[in-house]
Amino acid sequence: GIKHPSQFHGIPKPLDDLPMSDTLKAGIELWQKAAINDFELLEIAIRDISYQISHSGDNWNGDIEPVHQQPPKQNVFNPKEDPTVLFLDIKNLTMNLNEFTFRVEKKEPTIFDPVFEGSGSIMVKNLSLALKVEIKKERAKKNGVEMYRPVFHLTTLDVGLEKLKIVFTETGADWLLNSVLKGFRRQTSEIVESILKEQITQQVHSLLENANGFVESNPDLLMVALGITLKDLGESIVSV
Repeated sequence: GIKHPSQFHGIPKPLDDLPMSDTLKAGIELWQKAAINDFELLEIAIRDISYQISHSGDNWNGDIEPVHQQPPKQNVFNPKEDPTVLFLDIKNLTMNLNEFTFRVEKKEPTIFDPVFEGSGSIMVKNLSLALKVEIKKERAKKNGVEMYRPVFHLTTLDVGLEKLKIVFTETGADWLLNSVLKGFRRQTSEIVESILKEQITQQVHSLLENANGFVESNPDLLMVALGITLKDLGESIVSV
């Protein structure tokens, strides 16, 4: 069967007769430690051979000269420099919902009594969403002992909506509804933007609350996954 990289010692046998640079050897060592995957090792090998060919001109005979290059840097999460664990910045998002059907039955009589139904289309233009979550530590008491625990904090949440267009059809009063919506399009967009932001905020806070509940029960698991300790985290400061 296929061996796991950790089962190889030194240079894998299929490669032991090939000349290698220090860079490629360092890449193989990282691969054996599972610090990089197969595709990253292949990328290092291709870059290294391309470097050798480009610096040897037309005299390249297939031999690789040893070169002293820095081993590839690993991406290491450093919360002291940037504690961000989630960042979204969505801009100019446009959505269309065409020819949807609806039916509304009101308890109180209306001009559409007893049922308001029909079809419609909605166009949302230039929706933007910015969201940023950081990891911090905060003081907490557990079994009467004060201690630190890691927590996720929402530091940025911004929702923007440039334009919202709604068109009703087959309601029996399309001209009236569409005229009203057209006249209040800006106000309607502002209302929908406010509702959308409120709903997203509630959902994000609910997700973070569940995530922090899990982290509170398994703090070591999160620290190992991120490769950090509590000492690396900045303390959460709540402004009053």
